[in-house]
Order: sequence, then structure tokens, then C-alpha cells
Amino acid sequence: MASRPSPVVEEILKTVKQRVKWSGYDKQAVEKAVSKFVAAIDVVRLHYLENCVGCAACAPACPYYYVDEHYSPVNKAEYSRGVYRKKLTFAGRILGPLVGAWIPKNEKDLDRVVELVYRCTNCGHCYYACPFGIDSGSLVQGLLKIIATYSGRAPTIIDVFAELEYREAYLEIEGLMMPWNMVLKKAEEAIGKSLPLDKKGAEVLLLPWLTDAMFYPGGVIGAIKAFEAAGLDYTLPSRPWAVRPPIGVVVGRMELAKATLERIVRRAEELGVKRVVLLDGGFPYPWMRWEMPKLLGRRPNFQVVHFVEIALELVKQGRLPIEPDDTPVTWHDPCQLGRRGGVTEEPYELLRRVARNFRPLKHRGVHSICCGGGGGIGCMNPEMIAEMAKLMGLEPDALYDGEKEKKFIEETTKAWSIAVKRKIDEIRESGAKIVVTACPVCIHSISGGAKLYNLPVDVKHIAEYIGERVKLKR
Repeated sequence: MASRPSPVVEEILKTVKQRVKWSGYDKQAVEKAVSKFVAAIDVVRLHYLENCVGCAACAPACPYYYVDEHYSPVNKAEYSRGVYRKKLTFAGRILGPLVGAWIPKNEKDLDRVVELVYRCTNCGHCYYACPFGIDSGSLVQGLLKIIATYSGRAPTIIDVFAELEYREAYLEIEGLMMPWNMVLKKAEEAIGKSLPLDKKGAEVLLLPWLTDAMFYPGGVIGAIKAFEAAGLDYTLPSRPWAVRPPIGVVVGRMELAKATLERIVRRAEELGVKRVVLLDGGFPYPWMRWEMPKLLGRRPNFQVVHFVEIALELVKQGRLPIEPDDTPVTWHDPCQLGRRGGVTEEPYELLRRVARNFRPLKHRGVHSICCGGGGGIGCMNPEMIAEMAKLMGLEPDALYDGEKEKKFIEETTKAWSIAVKRKIDEIRESGAKIVVTACPVCIHSISGGAKLYNLPVDVKHIAEYIGERVKLKR
């Protein structure tokens, strides 16, 4: 039985329940959502909308194509093209469905939109597979998701956490802050001294999110141990600056995302650090490094890098003493760190230097197989919802908008269980006993898939793997 939620949780739930409606059809809301869709079309997305020839070369790249062929990237993106034709082409305005032009006209149409949106992980593999350079994931996650969310079909759990992050209300929730406080305490015990919290003028800011502490506390501790062993001039925040920023983009609420990123940049600049090091290799990495300057309209006066990049630098410089072992280990490329973020070679070079029995997967780098959990799908399972509800003092049903959303979550979990199998089969073929990666969704998805398909393997964050093998000077 969950305890009574705090007033801040109740207020956020009230806000979210006013905008999340999984049943019915609100014509005015759909029209506003379509207007936001149109406003989000830029010159790059115009290329994606106009130049697909429907060859379906992208289909085998998508993890959800193996769930149902109708989930191929070209089929999902076609729904975005239909809205584009209806609103912005002469033929579409006049001829409508005859030229594939449409907008959602009823509840059934909205049901189909939300289904397609949450059968796309935005992994970017379709982009690399396309002979014409079409990024179908951008059309589904960047455009079609706007219609789903602003018509009321945002997953309640994700919308709640987007609002929590925007308001920093998680700081007032004991259940959510407990993992953060615990990991700082354990990190101090690991290094045998106080942490350099909130220190101005440090060279490096290690910037863990709340989800880092929740999903891989060993990764946070491992990074701290590595920085200590290397004698790095670093600091880290005494409290989390965000849950997993910018969560707003996961549901297409860019106004929340922008406000969160502005706050993070301001704080980092106030500390005067030169580099910000992230542990999360999921969507926060490309957003913090590549998308943030475009959203904010300026470049921050610090560089954003991932832990794996700085760890490789330290190893090359001979500053990071490592004790390798012989356990078979492999690396899973997070789609956002690799395909979307450009960090494709560093993890392999690092692991070849620190692991005696490194076994790269058959598909790797930009051709890595997605774990199936991105785009918000990893949060959309009953187990995760129940766990998050408990931490906030809620009953699980509070994080659903009725039975319709609950049924959709269950269907999404079943689809994920099929989508993840290719990744699990590939790991099994490698013979690895440890899988290292750098994304909380990948860790959760691969761990869950390994359990589902009876694969005995440990899944760890790369910083935890390194931290376990670092030799600290006492």
C-alpha cells in the first residue's frame, strides 16, 4: 500500500490529468496539435517529407518491424506525410485521401497515431539504411508525436515526470531523492573522503541525473572513483539538477524542455567549469551536446562530453590505472550516444584497452541493433509504472488515464518483448557474460530481455565497469 502522496505530487497529477485524455476526440485540441505539427516542420524535415520513394529499404533496420511489418519506418512516417499534404500542399487540400492527405478525424484515427508513435524508438537506424537520407524517426517522434501529445494521448507517467522535472518538484519527494542521497553517501565511502560538491572553477563537472542514481548507482560511484584515481579537478552537484533532461522532448513538450535546459546551462556556467561530463548516453547526450544550442539560440561556454570519451582520454594519457580481468565482455551501443550522438569508436577503443576478453557484437556502431526501449517505450510497462508510483506515494492506477491507457501500456510491453529478442540473441551469440552500455533504458531493456529469454548475463554501465577495475591511491 502506497503512502499518501505529498501536496506537490497531487498538484502535478492534477495538472497532467487536465491535459491527458486517452478516450474521446476533441476536435479543437486536434486542430491545435496539427498547427504545432506544421510549425515544427523545418527545411530538413521538409526533405524527409518530400523525398521518400517508399522503397522500404529501412524496414529491416527497425526493431518494431519484427513485431509487425506495418510498423516499418516508411509506413509510420507516411502518417506524418499525410498531415503535411493535407495542410501544406495544394493537391492535398483539394483531393484529400485521393493523394494520401489526411488529419485525424475521430477517436479511431487518434488511436492509430498513438500506436505508431510508440512503436518507434527514434533509434535512427532507418536514417542510415535509407539510400536517400530520410530520417523516418524524426517524422514519427519529432512530428507525429506532437499530434498524439497535444490531442491528449501522452503517456501519463512520462508527462508526470516531465512536469516534475520542469518544476524541480522531485526535490520535495523523499522517495525519489532517496537514491540520490544514498549514492553520494556510498561514493564518499568508496573514495574515503568528502566529495567536491558544487565547487566553482573546477575543470570538469560530473553531471549525474536523478535517473543515473536510480538505475545505475554503481555507474555514478564508478565515475567518481575514476576521476579520483586520475587526479582530475572535478566537481558534481549536491542535488540533482534534473530527472533525465529534457524529458519534455519525449512527449513533444518543447516549452518544458527549453526551460529545463536553460536552468542547467545557467548553473553550469555559474560554476565556471570547462567541461560537463554526462553518464547518460540516451537522449540527454545528443540534446545536451548537439540540440541544446539550437533550442536556446546560443552556445554554452563549456563543452559537453560523455564519460566514455573522457575515460578514454585518461587511459591514453596513462592517468587511469586499471586492473583488467578475463571475463567475456561486450558493448551495446546506445542509439542516441552512437547513431544520434556520434560516439561510435571510443567505447570500443576503451574496452579493448581495459578488457582482456572483449567481444564486440556482430552489429555495432551506427549499425547496432536497438534494444527496443527508446522513445518513451522503456517507461511504458506496468512494472516500471508501479515502481515509480510507489516512490511518489501513489497507487499504480494514479499513473494511468483509465483502462484504455492501461491496455495500451500492456500491448506496448508485449510488442517490446518481441522487439528486444534480436538484441538478446546477438548477445547470446557473442558468449559475453557482461554487457556494458551507457543508457538507463538500454540497461533496463536488455536486463529485462535477458530475464525473459533466459540469458545469464550482467548488464552494467560503462562507468561501473571501469570503476570496479580502478586502482585507487589511499
